[in-house]
Order: sequence, then structure tokens, then C-alpha cells
Amino acid sequence: MRSTTVRTKESAENCPIYFVTRILGKRWAILVLQELIASKNPKGAQFGELHRTISWVSPKVLTQRLREFEREGIVDRIVDSRTIPARVHYLLTEKGMDFAPILDDMQGWGIKHGGEKTVGCLGTGTTNCSECKI
Repeated sequence: MRSTTVRTKESAENCPIYFVTRILGKRWAILVLQELIASKNPKGAQFGELHRTISWVSPKVLTQRLREFEREGIVDRIVDSRTIPARVHYLLTEKGMDFAPILDDMQGWGIKHGGEKTVGCLGTGTTNCSECKI
């Protein structure tokens, strides 16, 4: 049973749920993270690849999410300066990969409670996906 203690802003900011939503609660953050998890490139995903797969996310917002993920230790930004122009890859860290089962659970909840609206998997491998034909 829940306590009847009134939360303060300071106590809410120390809440683990608040911590997660501060990272993933921003626009398109979950879908960007989902694409990073689904990336098959062992070097990490390039910006252009990410933008092609989630083209409705503006380059500005995608850049913001990637920078935030880097600050939080969710991705490593790897610059390959051997090429001209230099190629930048975004590779999930162990901390970032820890989100994979959470997103799987969210997807399962969406399938269970979203009905026909959630048949697309956006590339994660759900069977009968209307988006990627997996």
C-alpha cells in the first residue's frame, strides 16, 4: 500500500523513476535508443543511418538525444579520423544495452494493451511486423 507522504520536488528528483524519465522522457528518445539497440554495425550506428531509419526525427533533435545519451554514459561517440570527412559512430555502452530488456517489456505491454495499433516493430524483430516485414 502506498504511503500518504507528500512528495517534495527534491524527493521526486531523487526517485529512480524520475532519473529514467529524465533520460528517456524527452521527445523521440526511446525510439532513438531502440534504433541504437537494433543497429547491426559492430562499430556503432552512424548519424546518417539513424536518421534514415527514423527520418521523421529532425537532425537537430537526433543530435540533441545523441549528445544527451553521451553525457549520461549511454553511448560512446567514436570518431574515425582515418576517413575524410571523419566518420562518427555511436556505440551503446553496457549502461545503454541495459535498456534493451526494458524496451522489450515496453513493447510487450504495447502489444498486449495497444491492440492492432501496435503491429509494427520498427525493426526490432516482432513477428508479423507491418513496418519491416520480419
